[in-house]
Amino acid sequence: MIFMRKRNYYIFASCVALLLNVLGFSLLTHAASLHAAEGIAIAQDTQTSPDQAMNNQYAVKPFMHRPFYGNRTVIERTISFFDHDKPWYAHDGIFVRYDGKKWRHTVLNDCSPGKNCYDGHNGYDINLRFEPVLSVAAGVVTRANWYNPLNHNDAFGLWVAISHSNGYATAYGHLSAITVSVGERVGIQQRIGTSGTTGSSTGPHLHLSTYYMPKWRATDPFGWESRHADPNAVPDRYLWVSQPATDNSVPVLSSRGSHLAPGAILVNDGGQGFRTTGTWKRTRGAVKGEMHWTRTTRGRATATAIWQTRLPASRKYEVGFFVNDHCASSSWVPLEIYSADRAHPGRVIRHIVHLDESHIGTFRGPFGRVSTGAQWISLGTYYFTRGSEARVAVSNATGESGQQLGVDGVEFVPVP
Repeated sequence: MIFMRKRNYYIFASCVALLLNVLGFSLLTHAASLHAAEGIAIAQDTQTSPDQAMNNQYAVKPFMHRPFYGNRTVIERTISFFDHDKPWYAHDGIFVRYDGKKWRHTVLNDCSPGKNCYDGHNGYDINLRFEPVLSVAAGVVTRANWYNPLNHNDAFGLWVAISHSNGYATAYGHLSAITVSVGERVGIQQRIGTSGTTGSSTGPHLHLSTYYMPKWRATDPFGWESRHADPNAVPDRYLWVSQPATDNSVPVLSSRGSHLAPGAILVNDGGQGFRTTGTWKRTRGAVKGEMHWTRTTRGRATATAIWQTRLPASRKYEVGFFVNDHCASSSWVPLEIYSADRAHPGRVIRHIVHLDESHIGTFRGPFGRVSTGAQWISLGTYYFTRGSEARVAVSNATGESGQQLGVDGVEFVPVP
């Protein structure tokens, strides 16, 4: 069973909140007193009770779709539930699920087979092992970086947050790659990244949280089903649309070791279609026996690598990048994918994807040693035309000094 534990961040938050705000980050945890103060303020503004004011302010139609491809339900893929009792990582020994069932005197508990409940959890952990992550609704990307730039084993790790136009925001934590940027407008079930195990995590999965804005007040999108009063300080409403699944699918590239996905076209480092500039070293690799690596830099790029090929058909392809478990410690690898514009023949579109190599393979996580094995990491789905040059490029200008940037193979997998 994969599961994940999180720590209480209050002491840490008080020390670095100002710095993180300057860097464009927001802490998502709030004390109970903050919720009480917000309730009083709302009551004064609306001249109604706090509960009535919140219900009036946040009444909204269901709008959320599943954050993954396929028809499996969120509950089927859930491995950790939302805690209605103080969902801001307050460890008071009480866990309350959306159906009102309560557990006492536990921090982590198997509340049903294959699923766990632990104190203060402010979202749902979903069993996605290095798989595509989709936006649950349309909105604007407000976060797309490290939750805590000073500690990559902290909190949500590499994460994306999306502000929707209805007073809600959603957050997607522990990603291995991010395919969107701050300020970008995304649609319903648009690809925003790839799941992983960055931040405070013990295994690959997706953490999904839903918040009332602008105070980042956690709410359960499955609502509250018990006849007893909901202990959460804010209203919990059922927010999933009636048909939240997507009929689309893409090849899952992970969990194959160094093997290619069926039908994949490989461009390997050192082979035809691969070239470099600057200084690179060679070492043992997993794809065709070797890999290249170089040191990262905070300044201008001093080394680049390019994978290039002509694809046999005009269609969409899932692009994969292989990450080894050695000579690959960079946490902000900038990858450029050059694809075709289906609506404008001859036009080339440049996409930027940021990938973390440091939490793939064997590494020291916040709770001890973690081993995911080397992985094919999906960089997204892109359209390429027959005979045109499909190209992926990377540079060592990651903003880090002296980390190892490892490169191996790139695969292009036809999407059905």
